Amino acid sequence: MKDVVGLFVEGLAGLATLLAALGVSSWVGRASSRSGSDERGPRLRVLAGLVLTPLVVLALSPVAAGLCGWHDLMRAWLLLHAEHRRAWEVFWFVMLVLGAIEFLWRGWYAWRKRAFPVPPLMRSIMHAAVVTGVALAVVKGILGHDISTALASTALLTAVVGFALQGVLGNLLAGMSLHMSGSTAPGDWVAVGDVEGEVVETNWRETRLRTLGGHMLHIPNSKVADSVIHNMSRPTPRRRHHVEVGASYSDAPGEVIDALLQSALSVPSVLRDPPPTAYVERYQDFGINYVLRYWTDSYHQHTPIDGDVQRMIWYQFKRRGIEIPFPMSDKLLNDFMEVVYHQRVQPPPDSELERRARDLASSDFCRKLLADQDGAPLLSAAELRAVAGDIRHTRFSAGETIFRQGEEGDTAYVVVRGLVKGRVAHPDVPTVLFELGPGALFGEMNLITGLPRTATLTMESEVELLAIPRDAFTRILALRPEIPQELSALVAQRAAQNAAAYERLKAAGSGQAADALRQHSIFERFMQLLGRK
Repeated sequence: MKDVVGLFVEGLAGLATLLAALGVSSWVGRASSRSGSDERGPRLRVLAGLVLTPLVVLALSPVAAGLCGWHDLMRAWLLLHAEHRRAWEVFWFVMLVLGAIEFLWRGWYAWRKRAFPVPPLMRSIMHAAVVTGVALAVVKGILGHDISTALASTALLTAVVGFALQGVLGNLLAGMSLHMSGSTAPGDWVAVGDVEGEVVETNWRETRLRTLGGHMLHIPNSKVADSVIHNMSRPTPRRRHHVEVGASYSDAPGEVIDALLQSALSVPSVLRDPPPTAYVERYQDFGINYVLRYWTDSYHQHTPIDGDVQRMIWYQFKRRGIEIPFPMSDKLLNDFMEVVYHQRVQPPPDSELERRARDLASSDFCRKLLADQDGAPLLSAAELRAVAGDIRHTRFSAGETIFRQGEEGDTAYVVVRGLVKGRVAHPDVPTVLFELGPGALFGEMNLITGLPRTATLTMESEVELLAIPRDAFTRILALRPEIPQELSALVAQRAAQNAAAYERLKAAGSGQAADALRQHSIFERFMQLLGRK
């Protein structure tokens, strides 16, 4: 009876010591979790799990032994069975040493900013094996008990359990294989068979994937190991996309390919290196099929990226007059293409000309530039309608860049609908950001001064513009003999009033912009455009 009571009290004291140590470690782990993005948080959690628990057990063990020895009989029991306490302390001392070694090992990888090579599942299995091995060694070496019977019983029990849990063990071994081979890791975007998603976790039984729709899929490890795994994140997240689109036979392949490349480059997610490529894929009965290939490093977002590229293709094709054909018979195709060709060369209807003239009259081009010193317009509605055939409406989608700073250009634009964002960047001055709404004019300084574009203009929303090419600009200058003189004086006055813009243009043009902004230089430029000098 005394032996039973002694073992019970001793076991109860050990259990209380272990629970107290686990409580302290848990408190430290929660405190480290509240440290947010601080790098010390994960290190404290690892330290609490590997080192703090055995350290607290060793610190509290003498206290627990003292509390157990309050009675003479119990004190005598502890003295008689001192090897129990020694075995307990040796076990936890070995666990402390092994935990400190693992902590330093993991800390070395963290200091080198490298991933720890042993995945969590393998660490858990190794911890269980080490704890069992150390416990058996202490029982054999310090307590002097024969463990052969225990080992034999364990082997028999393992065989029985293994036979009964073949599926569970298969998943466990498959999970170990996945960890050791590095086929997947948390955060990877993978396709397992027909299932695609982000790897959230791989535990002893299953691999968890989160799909684009937010669904959490639990796939047994054995199924994952037997499937073809397509890892889109490693060794590099760079992946190639492709889009197929058709164009009519009347559109030159070179122009179609250029439109496809510009469409891909208009999407920020598309990589510039390697650059996108486009090819003629095959000739079909109703048109030519093209394939556009481009690279991204966000393959899991392929649906919205491909959608943005195809959206840009529509706008590029529409602005360039490229037709996307549809299947039809040869006779119907020829008749259709003849109608399309005649529609292209026919002048726009009167309603469209009226709309162009109206949008031009309400823009800053006419209200500010084509106005005299008193603000009165220099051109009448009839005169604007006369040049309306040379200008055109064009549409851009959100995110498209119409031109970039430093590029050459031959067209000015008026915002009819939508919002355009501008950006002026120079090494010696802060970057300037601005917005242009309906009625605003931009790109005219390129026509006036002949210098490269001084800003980068990007569409903030769906935008409709009125494009004024160089020929139309020249015709407007020729409508009235006083327009070049009035316009040059107004431009020079505006430039003199805006000193900051003047300095930026001076820096951009290496001194050429200063000359171009003088009134006589601008007037000479207008005369050159009109062919009078």
